[in-house]
Amino acid sequence: GETDNNTTVYTVEGMHCSHCEAAVERAVMGVPGITSAKASAPRKALTVTGNAPASAIRTAVETAGYKML
Repeated sequence: GETDNNTTVYTVEGMHCSHCEAAVERAVMGVPGITSAKASAPRKALTVTGNAPASAIRTAVETAGYKML
């Protein structure tokens, strides 16, 4: 993803509504080192701020039932 000030944008598939966005955000906020997570279903985007490894973010997203590309 694009990195700027510890902010990275990932692509997440499977989000279709605000409930999906909230589920992804809640899952990612549970990752140690994450300070902010904002999901956008229309853009299939997950904007994350923090210093957690992508592998930890991916695990959280997949545990929530979504797919991170």
